Amino acid sequence: MPTRFLLAIAGALLIVRLPSLVQPMGPDQGLYAYVGDRILRHELAYRDAWDQKPPGIHYVYAGLRAVSTRDWVVPAADLATAALTAALLWFIGGRLGGPVAGGLSAVLFLLLSDPAMDRYGGVRVRAQAETFIALAVAGAVALAVGAGPARRTLRLVCAGLLVGAAFTLKYNAGLYGLVVLAALALGGSLTIADAAAVALGSIVVPLIAFGVFWRGGALGDLYQATIVYNMRYSAQTYAGPLDMLRYLAIFPVHHARVNPLWFTGGLGAIALLVAGLRNRRAWLPLVWVAAACVSIAINGSRELPQYFVQATPALALAAGAGAVIALRRAPVAARVVVAIAVAYGCWRVGSEPFPKKLAASVGHDMAYVLHREDWRTHVARYGGRDVDKYSALDNIDIGRFLADRTAPAETVYVFGFSPGSYAYAQRRSASRFFWSRPVILDFNRDDPAYGVAGLRRDLERWPPAYVILQQHDWSPDVQDSAPFFLSQPALAGWLRAGYHEVHPFIEGFSAWERNGR
Repeated sequence: MPTRFLLAIAGALLIVRLPSLVQPMGPDQGLYAYVGDRILRHELAYRDAWDQKPPGIHYVYAGLRAVSTRDWVVPAADLATAALTAALLWFIGGRLGGPVAGGLSAVLFLLLSDPAMDRYGGVRVRAQAETFIALAVAGAVALAVGAGPARRTLRLVCAGLLVGAAFTLKYNAGLYGLVVLAALALGGSLTIADAAAVALGSIVVPLIAFGVFWRGGALGDLYQATIVYNMRYSAQTYAGPLDMLRYLAIFPVHHARVNPLWFTGGLGAIALLVAGLRNRRAWLPLVWVAAACVSIAINGSRELPQYFVQATPALALAAGAGAVIALRRAPVAARVVVAIAVAYGCWRVGSEPFPKKLAASVGHDMAYVLHREDWRTHVARYGGRDVDKYSALDNIDIGRFLADRTAPAETVYVFGFSPGSYAYAQRRSASRFFWSRPVILDFNRDDPAYGVAGLRRDLERWPPAYVILQQHDWSPDVQDSAPFFLSQPALAGWLRAGYHEVHPFIEGFSAWERNGR
């Protein structure tokens, strides 16, 4: 009966996520969508569309865009990934602490990791690279804990394949290979042959990716974008190695004070630390949480919400397994008291109770589903404040403007952080630097194919029909896109010599049309 009850709750929590299918894609997701579109047109990331994320996420979005170019495919992928991850947690938790531990881990994951509790209903964190990393790692751990003698080598090679897939999504996810090995070791059956099988599987997907970029002559661009740029991006947040260690030590505590899943996961981890003295398999969730924390810290200390998504399965497993193991022999009254106390703690952490956040987000989406709110009002909810560099409505409006005024074969250019505009317009960027930050940072300034010189070369090679400049996006971190573009003689001179400004246009952007059109 308890497992049936937990299964019913899990089903209800998945149903609660269904209204999110009406949400637009977020800013990062628009970026991935554009690169995915270029891949489907036989172009290559970094060489033809420059982004600093490793290639895995771009190929995931190429697959999603092949299914549909409508926005719903992004939250749908997030929902499907959540359901699969919950199912895997149910299996893993069941192996560690029995059916109730598995069911409780899955329910806590679905409840407390719901993106709807993040800003703007979760559009920024849905279907991020970390979302798919979490699924891949959960799958790899499930294969490891379930690896009996039957087809053992094949199972472990498949576990390695999933770790390799996670690595191509973000290189720091390679750390989770240690979690797979720990699952085998704590289960009492790790051998050299087992480790070799995992290692063999883990190199397959990265080698395929290497071959694709080697054949396309883009290994240099891949290296510069995904290694050099990211190392600098992360290092900017730390004063040195000791500062990184300091952040690694304090951020889990900070998040436990503001996030219900980190709070319950932390309590579960404490219980597992005690239980691990007698049951070594209790250490597996702890190893997984530790690897997730290190992976998060490698990203830098910017506290971007998507960085923490990868830790959600490990935290839910620690909470679920820890609760069952710690309270297995406790009287029913004690279990009830503990459950109430933890529930109250979850209610109190953060700036407002998490049920209120969840209800508000679902309520907003349902208002549109039930036709109580018009489409523009609904979409305008996602971004658009003075402090935001992203507005879903602006991205859609720019996309429609460009689609209505240009032919499919023409190029356009949007200099800012509104890459979804290209995806909505179904138009190609006139430059591989289809978003502005790498240019503003003058990354790789000594290479004429990068920076202002590289952008100018691209614009001259593929003159865009329209140039859109975003006026407010990056400051105070770095200069905003429009002021930067117009302050660069090489770019401003080129623009004013061949284009005229279009009035009126969307607030926060300026539009320039090529002369003679």
